[in-house]
Order: sequence, then structure tokens, then C-alpha cells
Amino acid sequence: MFASAVSNPLDMSVRQQLRTQAPGAKANAFWTVGMQMARSEGVMSLMNGFTASMLREVTYSGLRMGTYEYFKDSIHGLSAGTLTTDGLTLKVLAATVAATLGSAVANPTDLVKVRMQAYYPDGSPYRNTRHAFATVWREGAGAGAQTFAGGVRALYRGTDATTIRGVVLSVSQICSYDQIKQSLKQRGVMEEGLPLHFTASMFAGFICSVTSNPVDVVKVRVMNDKERQFKGVSDCVKTIMRNEGPMAFYKGFGMCWARLGAHTVLSFVAFERLRTLFGIAPM
Repeated sequence: MFASAVSNPLDMSVRQQLRTQAPGAKANAFWTVGMQMARSEGVMSLMNGFTASMLREVTYSGLRMGTYEYFKDSIHGLSAGTLTTDGLTLKVLAATVAATLGSAVANPTDLVKVRMQAYYPDGSPYRNTRHAFATVWREGAGAGAQTFAGGVRALYRGTDATTIRGVVLSVSQICSYDQIKQSLKQRGVMEEGLPLHFTASMFAGFICSVTSNPVDVVKVRVMNDKERQFKGVSDCVKTIMRNEGPMAFYKGFGMCWARLGAHTVLSFVAFERLRTLFGIAPM
């Protein structure tokens, strides 16, 4: 939550990823988007979706980071020793299971966060986070017995894209941090401590930004698709490729890297500090 609070203003990458101008357009740089937001909506617009972001971190990051080592130990036990604790395969499997769980549970908070951070020419239709949740619920709610089911489906729109993104990000982020940290220690380059945590998380932040940005673009487009223009994730991918070109999948990369880089460093440094305070061995 601390990492997300610090990096929330950098989440303007959502605005960049939602823009659908033709290939080659130059008015989508993150500083351009940020200045436009500050001038037209006020500086506090950079904190849009803050409460939803905090709720998302409690569930998504809490589950994916909190259960990673549990699944790592469990899968190692189930493998009867065929998977080594230092091997990358075990780390990837554990991160995949943990991220799938976290992403699926946290989807409603992620959807509301994206909606609240999107641009609305006539002003945001959401008064606050609670109102945003209620509005999304009503979008999918039908009549009679379908009201509950429809509301739940609306809140879980884009779960497939969210889960794919969560798995891609977590595997590249958690596994790269774990693997880089392990390699630096084994080679005697660095010892356990803050410098090692900072260095490993810096590399992990860049790696997960590169791998997750394309999936992130698709995810925010599907989640913000109130008119149901896309039939699903694959249709969204085809539409972006056809109308905007392949580089559209890296819209907002600069800000994505700045945000995810800062978020990754703060997350792992805080995570390792908390483990030390509670007498838990480092990751």
C-alpha cells in the first residue's frame, strides 16, 4: 500500500494506454498527459483512484507476495525433490499460482481504479470509490434474479486480462527479484541487506515493466469499455493492432517503468524490512 501510494501520481499511464490515436501521433508523452491533467483537472487529479488503488494492493499484492513462498514450498513438496529450491522453474510455478489467486480476487478493485483514473470530457461520473463500485454494479445488473449475477459479472469484467497481466508481471517481477538476489549472493557480489534488496528490485522493476506493458494496455482498454466495443481480450488485441499498430502496446511505457520501478523497489525493500522486524528470514 505504501509503494502504491507513492507511485499513484505516476499511474497516469492509464490515460496514455486508453488513447486511441493513429500510429505516429506524438501527443501522448507522459509529461504531456500529466501537464494536461494538472491544468484542466487540477493537481489532485493525479491522485484519482487512490482509495481503489489501496484496496487493490491489500488484496492483489497481499495475496501474490504473501503466498509466493507458501506455494513455493508446497510445489517443492509435491514435486518430491524433482524441482530444486534454487531453480527458476519452481519460482515461476509458485509466482503463477500466487498471481492468479491475487489477480482474480482483486479484479473489482482494479476495474474501479481504472475507471476512476480514465479521462471524462464532461467530468468524472463517479463521486467517490463507493459510488464507482455501485455504478459498475448497476451497469451489469438486470431485472429480478439476474440482478446479483449481472452486477458481479460487471465487476469481474476483464478478469482474464487482469489475470494474464498479473501472472506476467508477478513472474517477471517476483521471480527476477528472487533469482537476481540469489545470484548476487551466491557469486559473492553482495551480501544480504538493503543495498542488495535495492539492486535486485531495480532490475526486477525494469524487467516487469517490459513484459507487462502490452498486457496492461489491453487490460485497461477492456476494463474501460463501457460501450462493449470489444468482444473480449483477443478482439481488443486485434483492434489495437489493426487501428494503431504494434507499438500501441507500449503506450505509456516511460511512465509504466517509472511507476513500476518505484513500486517494485519500495515494495521489496519494505517487504524485506518487515520480514526482519517480525523475525522472518529474508526471501
